[in-house]
Amino acid sequence: MEILETLAIALGFATLAGLNLYLVVFVTGLAINQGWVDVSATYPDLMVLGDPSLLAASGAFFALEFFSDKVPWVDSLWDAIHTLIRPVGGALLAIHTLGPTEPAFEVIIALLAGGTTLVAHGFKSGTRLALNASPEPLTNIAASVAEDVAVLGGLALMSVNPILAALVCITFLSISLYLTPKLFRRIKAFFWLLRNKAFSLVTREDEDLLYARLSSSEDQLLGKILGGRKAEPEWSARVLVGRCQKVTGFVPLTFGRLVSEARSSGSLHFLGRSMWRDYHTELSLDGLEITQEPRFLSEDIALYDLEGTRKLVLRLPSGQRAMANRIVESLISHRDADMPLPSDRIMIAENDSAVPEKITETADV
Repeated sequence: MEILETLAIALGFATLAGLNLYLVVFVTGLAINQGWVDVSATYPDLMVLGDPSLLAASGAFFALEFFSDKVPWVDSLWDAIHTLIRPVGGALLAIHTLGPTEPAFEVIIALLAGGTTLVAHGFKSGTRLALNASPEPLTNIAASVAEDVAVLGGLALMSVNPILAALVCITFLSISLYLTPKLFRRIKAFFWLLRNKAFSLVTREDEDLLYARLSSSEDQLLGKILGGRKAEPEWSARVLVGRCQKVTGFVPLTFGRLVSEARSSGSLHFLGRSMWRDYHTELSLDGLEITQEPRFLSEDIALYDLEGTRKLVLRLPSGQRAMANRIVESLISHRDADMPLPSDRIMIAENDSAVPEKITETADV
């Protein structure tokens, strides 16, 4: 049980260090220095945290982080600087918690603890970048205060029930591993749209952005999907997948190329990239309404059904309205060309050459 509690405390230190390393060191050191906790018998290597000089240094750095962490974009710069510092600090705290061990085991613990700290740090920095997309500072202040409270609460729980604290940390790390890629996809999409918005203010729209050529990797991927035959794209465009409601195959907030293939009338091909892998999906246009929705940062192409159950939004950068119009027109023409004629029209078409007078009479009526 003692070994399990020691590992739980090491995990707690590594996790909390990813949120605020200096606060963890300062509060732990202050508790040891003031005698609020006695670690001399259980974790003697942690006694160094109560040294007055280390307390002064960690307190000064915590004061710097306390204020910088609440200013938009300054907090992200601070996080970028600490991408290496926090994992190293978390690894050192974990090693000192375990005490003297075999050198090989210390390396293993350092790698595991550093990786744990990096996961927590990635979630924190990703959340801050996402919050910085909003123009007001209140969300940054609220997030910073919440992180400080979480660190203090985590340290208090570790002193009372290390096993429960470890379970909370494992839950937090699991959520972080799931959400962090989504956060960074959102951040990448935002900066891509923002950069193109800035360029659109000083440059003219390129009317030739809608073209038929594909890169060699895209051509190979589409050719494989088409059963080995050479792809014949009519046009292609680089887009960002936005909202995706009950439309299978698309990964929201991923970039890719929308392709209209000559022999795939009534459907679209999308060649995207998610988590360092290429993926393909085919979208049938049958039964979908297609419109253009101008936004501040983008020109959106919305595909949806009238029942409101399915909706897919494909985003082009701001300033490419003419290109969005051309895509919408092309998609509508492909959809309508693939739609079957009503039964009465089919009957007229079949008898067109045989009884032209009847057709004329029917038209007059």
